[in-house]
Amino acid sequence: MSRNNTDAGMPIAITLEPGTYYRCTCGGSNTLPFCDGHHSGQERPIRFEIEERRKVYLCSCGKTQEPPFCDQTCGVALPQD
Repeated sequence: MSRNNTDAGMPIAITLEPGTYYRCTCGGSNTLPFCDGHHSGQERPIRFEIEERRKVYLCSCGKTQEPPFCDQTCGVALPQD
């Protein structure tokens, strides 16, 4: 991700309904954290699917090895839901 939010300290917690989503990676979207089709540069969104309604934690630092989800690589502790 070109626009990493390394000062955020926390991932983006959001409850999503079943469906296909596109996580913005360029920072140019007006609907962050999701892509609205206005890509800047060569970066493309990360496509992911949610099969049942659930709370997810989207990475905001760019260090995750499991994009778009936070894997706690940056040291943040996710709440135990």
